[in-house]
Amino acid sequence: MRQQALSSYVFIAANVILHSRQLASQINHLNQLLPPILPFLTSHHHSLRGFTQLLVHSVLSRLWPTLQLETSEDAVFERRCFQELKNYLAENPDCMRLRVSIEGFLDVFDPNASGTPSGVFSARPEVSDFECVPTSVMERVIDFLNDVREDLRHSIAKDSVTIKNEDLAVEEHHNEDKTDESISELLQPSQDALNFQKKITPHRDSEQEWNSRGHPTVGGDDISRLISEMEEDDQLFNLALEARKHAVETIKQSRQELIVVASLVDRIPNLAGLTRTCEVFKAAELVVADKSIVEDKQFRLISVTAEKWVPIVEVPVDSVRVYLEKKRAEGYSVIGLEQTANSKALDQLAFPSRTVLVLGREKEGIPVEILHTLDACVEIPQLGVVRSLNVHVSGAIAVWEYTRQHKQPSYK
Repeated sequence: MRQQALSSYVFIAANVILHSRQLASQINHLNQLLPPILPFLTSHHHSLRGFTQLLVHSVLSRLWPTLQLETSEDAVFERRCFQELKNYLAENPDCMRLRVSIEGFLDVFDPNASGTPSGVFSARPEVSDFECVPTSVMERVIDFLNDVREDLRHSIAKDSVTIKNEDLAVEEHHNEDKTDESISELLQPSQDALNFQKKITPHRDSEQEWNSRGHPTVGGDDISRLISEMEEDDQLFNLALEARKHAVETIKQSRQELIVVASLVDRIPNLAGLTRTCEVFKAAELVVADKSIVEDKQFRLISVTAEKWVPIVEVPVDSVRVYLEKKRAEGYSVIGLEQTANSKALDQLAFPSRTVLVLGREKEGIPVEILHTLDACVEIPQLGVVRSLNVHVSGAIAVWEYTRQHKQPSYK
């Protein structure tokens, strides 16, 4: 809740206590409303703190003599606490200055009358300067306007006619000047009309002969030339197509035999980062649970078009085990990046040339049912207190280690 709203609630609660007509009702309101108000005496908000101090002082000053406290030890302790609080609010210089400027308005405030339109202006101390204009001044202004109203109307009408006539005179004078200028322009040839290019180069199409239908005629030499140009264009197109196919095959052949399985990863920033890592180190393919993530705006912002240059294969989470078994049958070694009892350190594992690297979920890691299908597990040695690295960071480190062990001559 906003501090300004709390100030309003404090003001309402204090006035409910102060303006209760019966003593029993007043004490009941005091017991219910004063305790929630007291914590605001220490508020960090200056306006709320000062307003609460002012109102609590008013409540204690008015009700202190009438409160009949019991003689128990708790009552004596409460009396001492409230007495010290009352003395502080009465003697503190800041509270005293605030009371001088505002307390007069609180003294004349009446919940029944001050809330009405007329009471807004009447509930004020007699000694204070009223900000509004006195009624007598407004009455004199109205009387003056009534006396000169007709004169003002005639004066405004006369001024409007004068202004209109002046506008017409200015417009006629402007039109006369414009007419003279137009006549002089017609009598004198413009510079643009006299300035032209003497050398004329005819367009090549103008040399062609035109038939009766208005179409240019084409001779035998022209047909041969057109056919020759078309054949040259076809040859260039075929060469470009062959070059493109060769480039694609070169890229495929230069890829490493590393497959990164990230079907268990579901956060888009991690998947986009892994896509970028796989493209940078030319992984054979990246496996994800849903291939449509490449259309996500956040994914594209992080991947910076890497998804266009690395093969992305869709394998749902339920099909990961089947996919891993298939790759093992094709001669791949399935290695999981996970901390287990039998996992090897990353710098001590020799990655096989054909490797499938399996990454786990962001928090849970690799599930048990998939751990049983792995050939080995590898973990990254750590020196800090935190248990693990982010899955994208871990995957990037593992991909780099594989690349370091199997790097091609182009990497040197």
